[in-house]
Amino acid sequence: MIPRDNKRARLLPSVTLDALGSDLLVRCAPYLDADGLARLGRTSAGFGIPQAGRQRSLANEAARQRFRQSATDEERIRLPKYGDESDVGLLRALEQLWRPLCFDKLVGNSFSPQEHPASVTHTDRATWSTAVSGHVMRGGSHFVEFEIENDEQMSRIRIGVVRPVSLTDGIDVEADWEGMVNPVAVSSDYKSAVAEKLRSQRTAKWGESTVHCCTYNCNSGRCCWSDWNTEPGVSDWQGSERLGGSGTIGMLLDLNEGTLSVFKNGRRLGAMTEGLGGEYCWFVTAGMDFPSSHWPGSEDVEDL
Repeated sequence: MIPRDNKRARLLPSVTLDALGSDLLVRCAPYLDADGLARLGRTSAGFGIPQAGRQRSLANEAARQRFRQSATDEERIRLPKYGDESDVGLLRALEQLWRPLCFDKLVGNSFSPQEHPASVTHTDRATWSTAVSGHVMRGGSHFVEFEIENDEQMSRIRIGVVRPVSLTDGIDVEADWEGMVNPVAVSSDYKSAVAEKLRSQRTAKWGESTVHCCTYNCNSGRCCWSDWNTEPGVSDWQGSERLGGSGTIGMLLDLNEGTLSVFKNGRRLGAMTEGLGGEYCWFVTAGMDFPSSHWPGSEDVEDL
């Protein structure tokens, strides 16, 4: 029960927040992450809606200042601001960039439960499964290393980049993927329904590049890429080497140059492919060799 004479106790949260000045909010901003600023903007119109004579809401202004104070020059290059992106959204992307890389989404039935978000274990060679990072790369250069422990008689491993799409939105692992969750392999001729649903997720943020998925084959060293429409492309490239069993594969995605380069055990092999542009995520897929019956007329099924 609230005493009648306790007017302060009857104040709604938004009323209490509105009593705070904008300068105080900006000073408090370093103690709030992007989600905190977003919640603050939803709590009160005074913080979430631009006031008369202001270009930004107070929440977005606080996010803008924090981004300017926190982001390095390299991070600014990696995070070009989209025209329809809020300052809170850009700050959220920066915070995501700071987090350690991990696999946020596992699709398929052949991964064992994760012991750590940055690692996956493939246990069933009879099916293909894919693990995707939720970190979206949109500009600049990005480097990652994959530590691989593998008996090459057990799993076929591909690593690379893929568009930030959902592999399960309206796509059933059993009915549509049929236990073969490998996004670089689909096309209008193979799993056409899956390919169409992946293409339907295209946005302007993908840019003009038609390389929607690109992988390094650890077993052969070859490059495979797909536009999810025509038959996937497979090629050798200058400096190509297979990993074979266990080791470390590094990958450098340079969105300024549009290239994806490969490193083997700390040694640069070369630029595997070019023509990339727009948004990508890191991913790994593992499974078995594709039966040739799945690929009429294709001579490179082992590289898909």
